[in-house]
Amino acid sequence: GGRRAGQPRVVRRPGADVAVGHVSWLMAPGRGRGGRRWRFALLAAGLPHGCAAQVIRPDTHWLDTDGRRIEAHGGGIVQSPADERWYWYGESRKTDNISEHGVNCYSAETIAGPWKFEGQVFRQEDVNLTGNDGPFVIERPKVLYNREAREYVMWFHLDVADYSLRHAGVARSTSPAGPFTWVHALLPDGEKSLDMTLFWDSADGRAYLIRSVDNTYVGISRLSADFLNSTGMISTHPIFEGMAMFRDPNGTYYMLGSGLTGWVPNEMKLLRARGKTLDNPRWTDLENPTSHSSSFNSQPSFVLPYMSANGTSYLMYAGDDWIRCPNKNGTRGPLINACYVWL
Repeated sequence: GGRRAGQPRVVRRPGADVAVGHVSWLMAPGRGRGGRRWRFALLAAGLPHGCAAQVIRPDTHWLDTDGRRIEAHGGGIVQSPADERWYWYGESRKTDNISEHGVNCYSAETIAGPWKFEGQVFRQEDVNLTGNDGPFVIERPKVLYNREAREYVMWFHLDVADYSLRHAGVARSTSPAGPFTWVHALLPDGEKSLDMTLFWDSADGRAYLIRSVDNTYVGISRLSADFLNSTGMISTHPIFEGMAMFRDPNGTYYMLGSGLTGWVPNEMKLLRARGKTLDNPRWTDLENPTSHSSSFNSQPSFVLPYMSANGTSYLMYAGDDWIRCPNKNGTRGPLINACYVWL
């Protein structure tokens, strides 16, 4: 479907391809048993002559415009309808001291970068939870633009060090570059919540929360019109985490996920809906689309609709390599050296 209210549009600019040298790793439609399914494919970037493209190298440490390592883990990207820049939100550096943790924001003219650090747009001290002074675990921040309210709404997994809180946190901002102000913490639909994502559906113009419900099953709920609350669980699925939902241009819903193995990567799974709505998606398990035992050492974070310079539409996979990112000295990891895998 086309762009609807609340959905930032994808603007094609010359030379905006995500390039690895002169090729792009992007998700592309393929054919398999049972009809259309998605595979990870290596595609020619088609960069215009004379264009100085930014180079994205998956599974390496990327630097911002100030030469500092980009720290935006487990997050997501939106395009602002105001300035048409891309804004990337994610968890700050994964230090052992969670009192340092918050949500960072970077912006760029294209998804290939270069990425400018806009600051830590949500901090520990922004959480206002009666009877609990933290420090808090702030994970999986996802942001949607609400066109009616003309503001950006952030949801994230809010917890404490032993993961006993199991809440969602909500914040909002009138600017994509923040700062985001605290709204509330909640148990969505009265249920404990851990790993989560948001999804804006062009079919009905509604926003959805997809999350692990107490690590027992996956629940999908519609959000209220202002995106600040959930309005009731509409469907469930057996448990997985690292949720990333997207739609094929033909209208079919898909969702990526991972097993529950902590920071250790595992075989990704891809679900395809047989149903026409998220009230009754009737998921089919298409198994691991990467055909790699550790999904290229990554866990799903989000899938971004993207249009190349030649007008071809793709879906870009973005995942986190939490503990196996290669270092310059030949070692891998640990968590504090996490990096990104974009395909």
